[in-house]
Amino acid sequence: MWYNEVSKNSDVVISTRIRYARNIKDEKFPNMMNKKEKEKIIEKIENSIDKKKYNVLRLKDIDVHTKGSLAEKHLISKEIIDDTNSAIITNDDCRLVAMINEEDHLRIQSFESGLNIDSCYDNLLKFTKDISKNLEFAQNDNYGYITACPTCIGTGLRVSVMLHLPGLAKLRLLNKLLDQAVSIGLSVRGLYGENTNSYGYIYQISNRKTLGASDEDIINNMNAIIHTIIEQEKDARKILLKNNRLVIENEVYRAYGVLKNARIIDEEESIKLMSKLRFGVSVGIIKDINLEKVQTLMNSTLSSTLSTILKEEFDRDEENEKRARFIRKELEK
Repeated sequence: MWYNEVSKNSDVVISTRIRYARNIKDEKFPNMMNKKEKEKIIEKIENSIDKKKYNVLRLKDIDVHTKGSLAEKHLISKEIIDDTNSAIITNDDCRLVAMINEEDHLRIQSFESGLNIDSCYDNLLKFTKDISKNLEFAQNDNYGYITACPTCIGTGLRVSVMLHLPGLAKLRLLNKLLDQAVSIGLSVRGLYGENTNSYGYIYQISNRKTLGASDEDIINNMNAIIHTIIEQEKDARKILLKNNRLVIENEVYRAYGVLKNARIIDEEESIKLMSKLRFGVSVGIIKDINLEKVQTLMNSTLSSTLSTILKEEFDRDEENEKRARFIRKELEK
């Protein structure tokens, strides 16, 4: 799948997501709808797509672990998981995933590994233009597209980039950089949203402003900002290796050793250890595994995804044991 691939600047950028928020003209927002009205929206959208290219899946027909895995990979939101009156549209490789009846009638999302804002946008635009032939979206001449959340009014475009920033964190420059990002109108979150910043130095950075800016403005601005952060992170890594190589190597090899030998690992510890391993592979300290393998492991060992891969139900203690065993086995290959 795309989220395990290595692409442009994958040593720093894990993935890119771009989404549009759209609502059908003259229809209530999902939070004001009853079950029958939500089903009408699903049917209307389903009838507007090319079923040779895309699949429509109702959330009520997807098992709990698969839904959890989709949320862990950030393909769907946690808020939609338990909503039996919602659905998703996907293509074969899940580079396009649209949520139906989440906060808006449609949250159309395009995904790529690494930093691929332009490619993501092209795919997003193509699907949105296709579906717009059969659907009329709610718009205002002065404000743009009308959305359930006021922060999305305008273009409805949100560009989100997930970055791995251990270098800046270790040099104690990260908080200042993230504060600067917020001050210029960006949103900064940890791996699983607010208050998860300690999870492996992984951050989601996205634009907040959608009103009064064009798609082109947003994309150009995000491209410039993310490229600047990438360069700062790469410079930080060079400084660390030059001044503290032995300390960094020790930290990386310790993490690698635990992952290869531990018998019990919970999800949070796994993410933190994988972050250190990912750093070590990215800067060339660890040479016997590649970045794609680390990326695959990071995704595969999240709770619901692990259960889906192993096709097993297990309690928390069993999960931690099975996660450790799975990691050991994969690192031996």
